[in-house]
Amino acid sequence: TSGLVLHTNLTLVEVADPLLLEELRADRRLAPLLVAQLSDRVVLVKPGDEEAVMRALLKAGHTPKVINP
Repeated sequence: TSGLVLHTNLTLVEVADPLLLEELRADRRLAPLLVAQLSDRVVLVKPGDEEAVMRALLKAGHTPKVINP
């Protein structure tokens, strides 16, 4: 086998500035909902907590853009 694993139905947060991702991961409301940092600009959202992340981002003054494939 190649060791390749394909995951579906995941929610990611992608930011333009890596410093913003550091700030989000340091936020005590968001940190438990962000389960894995995939790069300096992308983090995986805990399954089932997508709406909570969206609410927290909006409350913090961010304007997330939602993209559904």
